[in-house]
Amino acid sequence: MLYFMKKNKLLPSFSLWLLSIIALAGTCSADVSKANLNDLIAYEETHQKRDTQIGESGDSGNQSFPSLYQLAQSKYKHDHSLQEGDEEESIDLDKELTLPESLDYPLFIGLCCGKCGGNMPLNIPGGGTAEPHEFRIKTNLNWMRMVGLRRGTHNRSRTDALKQYAIVPKYMDMFMSNLSVGYSFSDRFFVGVMGMYMNKDMSMINRANRKTRMQSQGIGDSMIMTKTLIYADDHLFPTNQVSILLGVSIPTGSIDQDERGGLLPYSMQLGSGTFDPFVGMLYEGSMTPFWWGVNVSYLSRLYENYKSYNLGDKFQFDLYGMYQIRHNLVAELQFNGKYVGDIEGQAREIEQGGTGHMMGNPNRPFGSNLFDPDNYGGTTLDVRMGLQWQPFHNQILNAQIAFPLFQNLHGTQLEQDFTATISYYVEFPLGKSRRLPKERSGLDILGF
Repeated sequence: MLYFMKKNKLLPSFSLWLLSIIALAGTCSADVSKANLNDLIAYEETHQKRDTQIGESGDSGNQSFPSLYQLAQSKYKHDHSLQEGDEEESIDLDKELTLPESLDYPLFIGLCCGKCGGNMPLNIPGGGTAEPHEFRIKTNLNWMRMVGLRRGTHNRSRTDALKQYAIVPKYMDMFMSNLSVGYSFSDRFFVGVMGMYMNKDMSMINRANRKTRMQSQGIGDSMIMTKTLIYADDHLFPTNQVSILLGVSIPTGSIDQDERGGLLPYSMQLGSGTFDPFVGMLYEGSMTPFWWGVNVSYLSRLYENYKSYNLGDKFQFDLYGMYQIRHNLVAELQFNGKYVGDIEGQAREIEQGGTGHMMGNPNRPFGSNLFDPDNYGGTTLDVRMGLQWQPFHNQILNAQIAFPLFQNLHGTQLEQDFTATISYYVEFPLGKSRRLPKERSGLDILGF
């Protein structure tokens, strides 16, 4: 971790984002007296202990009370009846709140609520969808380390690779810092925008055992995405729901990164150079305290960029399971599969100008595997473990580590070693949000 902090030049900007988010989030945190979901859970535990003591003393403690789920439904109907002009009825929580007798574990509804992204890993597209009429901000810092060469499913030694190429990569560190902002217009429709900053650092070694480095950094491609709920088995706390994801990748990342006047290879560029449509489908299921889901997505590269090449299409699937350890802590396990197609075409500087070829002659072989478009793409499967923690009201900290289980790479490429990710998620309820505590309604059962 110390090495990570020392090497990552994006840490100052990430720290500034994080401090700003925490400071801003304090303005939307509910007062403790208005009680969030954590308070309700603590209240119910206390209430249950009191009922047990009453039962042991012989006093009547057998009154039947509604569950938290039933209370939430009645609260939802209650708020809507007020909007229609009905008179408000006070709720005596001492008489209304208790745990269902059949429940042998704490009743959790995720780190946020029944429909929001606190019940999903934050690295998955569509994760972090706020409640209606709420903004959400999500930022993450991602570090990927690639060490050693692989051809297909087998390791390839540098000695063997240097028989074919004059210079090959030794390792690569890639740092990505994302910031996304989203808004839910309704229970069914969410829109989000994401921007990215990248830093790539690659170490190279040649036949004379001389080491060199290549670096690039700057803004990466951006993305606009929508998430539309197409099925849910309950309007308040769905246990099964299906959503469709639609979006487009915007070519804000540079494909002109160079060094000493020569174009850097494809893997060192910061973007695709093309507008790329994105489509996905997401299934989410739950049975407290468990959460699970499947996500499939496809990113299409429809045309060549202005340098006469286009990156390969990307198909991805994610399978995850989560267990809520306590009201503010969730453990997660994921399997992330990805297929990336070959690069089609070649950059003009490489194909016509000779960049990356022996002696700078486009008719000679490539001097490095990095300039050969046949050495890109492939299939990978990773296992990812993580923890989500709720440090403050309306905020989630998600830490993850991923390792490859399977890699089948096209041609000769650097193989992935590990990926570490830290994400921070904040929600900002607006005036129309039903989770915003209201003086007239007492406890907000739909809040945290």
